[in-house]
Amino acid sequence: MYSKCGDFMSMFSAANELILGLAPMAGTSTPPFRGLVSELSATFTISELVSARGIVYNPHMEKVSRYLLPDPREGLYAIQLFGYDPADFSAAIEILLRHPVYGRADWIDINMGCPVKKVCGTGAGAALMLKPDLACAIAAAAVAAAAEFNKMVTVKMRSGWDVQNINAPALARRLEGEGVAGITVHARSREQFYGGQADWQVFASVREQCNLPLCGNGDITSAEDIRRLQEIVKLDGYQIGRAAMGNPFVFEQIREGMKGNTVPSRISSERWLRAVLHHLDGMIELIGEEAGCREMRSQFAYYVRSVRDAAGFRDRLMQIEDRQSAVEILLEVAERRG
Repeated sequence: MYSKCGDFMSMFSAANELILGLAPMAGTSTPPFRGLVSELSATFTISELVSARGIVYNPHMEKVSRYLLPDPREGLYAIQLFGYDPADFSAAIEILLRHPVYGRADWIDINMGCPVKKVCGTGAGAALMLKPDLACAIAAAAVAAAAEFNKMVTVKMRSGWDVQNINAPALARRLEGEGVAGITVHARSREQFYGGQADWQVFASVREQCNLPLCGNGDITSAEDIRRLQEIVKLDGYQIGRAAMGNPFVFEQIREGMKGNTVPSRISSERWLRAVLHHLDGMIELIGEEAGCREMRSQFAYYVRSVRDAAGFRDRLMQIEDRQSAVEILLEVAERRG
């Protein structure tokens, strides 16, 4: 089978020694946020999940362009697809990689980990872990399609469907045989969603079964977490998810911590405000002022969560309709942060 595993890691040879990526998160991993964390030392980014079938049905991709567009500040980035039909992946990847803009993606990532009912109910996302034969057929189709453009395919999966079905190690081994170039494991089962504690031991189990580059995800928030993880297993990279929501600085904080440097307990209000406004303005440029402000409401909730009277600021930000209203409140928040 077609495989470029060695080439996959060589993409990162010029990057920082510690490979830290932004995990794909629906509603969060937008182009402006991906660009922001790239400026703040994320090694790579991945788009939020996009339907392979949706691209096939709408090959001009007007409805999904806002998710797929690369940000000028991004370095290495991948497009993540979800679906349940190998033919959809073959066709969608060809459409994407022929495109003059989306074809710039460095690789394609297949979602086999999304736990939400809307996705799993179709047989996609984490539901593919219940059907390893189908998962492998999808991977084979994707690898063959991407190979025509000299691009690679990775897979992100959960540890398993539930505690009785922790099959990430076995599935990773099979996917390696299909030519997949790398694996990311979120160390929770689908049953856990985002609750409970991530079981990092699954990374060691995957490593025993599979020789592919392995990236870990789940409850990784600090340099100390990575040090503890390294005592369990040597990973090739780490994906940071919810810890980056409202804190795009987490990547540089982890890097400084791994160097043994003292990490400031809080970001200055000036840097914080500049980052939030870049995020807001990027969304406005992407989808317009009204829609951009509306979609930023949920992100504002994360940005203000550690501020005194966070609930009050959050409630006010949930009502904003325009940039000026948001800026006025954010200036108050910055002042409150001191």
